[in-house]
Amino acid sequence: MKKNHYFLFSLFTLFFLQLSAQTRVFKDTLVGSSEEVVVTANRSERKMGNVAVPTSLISKNTINKTGSLQLQNILSEQTGIVIVNSALGTSLNGYPNPFGQGVQMLGLDPAYTAILLDGEPLVGRNAGILKLGRIATGNIKQVEIVKGPSSSLYGSEAMAGVINILTEMPVKETLGLQLHSASNNTWGGTVNYSNRFNKTGIQLFVNRLSSDGYDLDQNVYGKTVDPSREWNGHLKITQEISNKLQLLVSLRNYDARQDNNYQIYYQNLPAIVSGYTTEKDQSAFTQLKYNISPTSKIYFRGFYDKYSNESFVNLVQNGMRFDETSFIQSVLKPEVQYEKNRTGKSQYVAGFGANFEMIDASRYAGKQQVTTGYAFTQKEWYLMQQKLTLIAGARADKRNDFALHLSPRIAMAYKPNAHWKLTASAGLGFKAPDFRHMYLNFNNAQIGYSLLGTSILWPELQKMQQQGLLQAGANISPFANTKQLQPETSFGVHIGAKYTADKLVAEWGIFRNDIKNLIDVYTLPFARSNGLPIYSYQNINSVFTEGAEVDVKYRLTHHWSISGGYQFLLAKDKQVLQNIDQGLLYKRDPVTLQSSLASRQDYYGLANRSKHTANFKILYEDAQNGWDAYFRTIYRGQFGFMDKNGNNIIDNPSEMTPGYWMLNIAASKSIGSALRVQVGAENLLNYTNAIQLPNIPGRTFFININCNINQPTKHKIQ
Repeated sequence: MKKNHYFLFSLFTLFFLQLSAQTRVFKDTLVGSSEEVVVTANRSERKMGNVAVPTSLISKNTINKTGSLQLQNILSEQTGIVIVNSALGTSLNGYPNPFGQGVQMLGLDPAYTAILLDGEPLVGRNAGILKLGRIATGNIKQVEIVKGPSSSLYGSEAMAGVINILTEMPVKETLGLQLHSASNNTWGGTVNYSNRFNKTGIQLFVNRLSSDGYDLDQNVYGKTVDPSREWNGHLKITQEISNKLQLLVSLRNYDARQDNNYQIYYQNLPAIVSGYTTEKDQSAFTQLKYNISPTSKIYFRGFYDKYSNESFVNLVQNGMRFDETSFIQSVLKPEVQYEKNRTGKSQYVAGFGANFEMIDASRYAGKQQVTTGYAFTQKEWYLMQQKLTLIAGARADKRNDFALHLSPRIAMAYKPNAHWKLTASAGLGFKAPDFRHMYLNFNNAQIGYSLLGTSILWPELQKMQQQGLLQAGANISPFANTKQLQPETSFGVHIGAKYTADKLVAEWGIFRNDIKNLIDVYTLPFARSNGLPIYSYQNINSVFTEGAEVDVKYRLTHHWSISGGYQFLLAKDKQVLQNIDQGLLYKRDPVTLQSSLASRQDYYGLANRSKHTANFKILYEDAQNGWDAYFRTIYRGQFGFMDKNGNNIIDNPSEMTPGYWMLNIAASKSIGSALRVQVGAENLLNYTNAIQLPNIPGRTFFININCNINQPTKHKIQ
């Protein structure tokens, strides 16, 4: 069956290759250009055509054409990226999900993808998920996506890859205003101002967004997503101190509030609670860039980010505080980076730095701190008249509570002619246990289960037993010497090819990731006194993800373009496959309740992974008359949701969530040189799934009114 998928995959690609014709080039956001510059793949500027690792780019023009203010919606339209809920969030059975949604890439959970803003990490992950709703789209210049192990440059959280969100820099005098209105009484306003005064540049971005939320299940009290409002502010200042020295200062502030209003059971009776959650994210970044010579430069960087989340609910009937939580995380990151460029021969980048991380949360065992020192180096060689690029690099990380870890990577790119580029890359990745794995002390107030980090598991079990919170006869002695978690490690390989013609760009690749010491949640052999489970973390046996991707972009006419992408994915636990082969794993029929041996064909794979995902897009542009329209359709195949027959694997159709389609469309008309009106709809088919996919709000409509005033700069730009 797998061979048939790869065969169809190849035919799909070859079919589009036959459409290619030698005609005039029409540059746009769909077809792109090898002149586009990216920085994430190598931590320094490279043209897209010279990058040897799998990299894709979402331009500002593409973001504007979608009309979406949600970054996760834009990412979900990219091949091989799926926006998923936390497994803990979907287990709440209709209660508000505090974990949000994250990016699944190459079949790996959101915790394995590094999310950067202007090259610096965002903090505040909850259950491994970083809520992308904190990032406004109005000042994004481009989004760069690097797939595959990137720990050799970016460290622990980059086993699956990196998503780097780059915001605009002050280049010339511009003023942008936007008014946004959408379903669910959603309103947004944006001001984006940029200017340069001699050698000083300033960029100011302010955005406000509010919504009444939405309700997907009328049978459950309260809304699926409660009303909210949020502010985003970003200030950038650049200063050319001299011809060799430039300064960049960046300040960012995010402030949000969301209502909490839902039903709980208090003293075995239904009761209503009400309150709100406040969320703040504040960061400061400073960079000094010194040009040592025309071919070498050095960067001195300092970054600080503080994230906080405070939440409470009171019983409506008497005003008594029912639940209250707080979460504060910060990171301080100094760094030095050096670059050397020998034009046409080689490029070299190296650096060192440290991460000082702190977390202080009510659900964690006191205030905790970890420190990580790191150093990285990478060199590129250009051979055979620059037809062949070879890359070798590595990064060393030393956290104060773990041994030194080395993450190497090698890559190559070969361009036999102007049309073809062949690439191959391989690298080791790692992910050290984070705060939640070691120190989380979470007791769900609504449902009643517990989730405990390994470092506090034994003392908390002792305390629960003394307080009578464990079921009768619970034997906790085996947990007196809980084994310390080990870092997860991975080995990833990607082989790809890219064909570029005047009207066609086609890319495809195959990948494989093998992960050892995977950290996962497991259920303790006894429960709480209320009968609900207790969870903790452990290193389990190896898992793998493998598959293939294809992306095709084709210019039909001067006005029309089409593009499409498809990913085939397998993600399975090697120990489960071994148990099946040895006849050790059984399944139970949900109707007859009869047990039988499970087979490899029964095993669907890791939960929350779709074997098939695809997208298809149509773009219409008429620049002369100021019209454009962008139609996008996304398909996500069925995926495992929850084990129901007690064998801890997904092996029955009743444990699967059916696949679904999403259709989005936006159209805009420019009026004069400054005004642009855009209307659109998302999720036209009105697909909803309140329990398993509460992040999808159903069909929504929107209108954007944009006013942009651009003035030619009067000052020299370095």
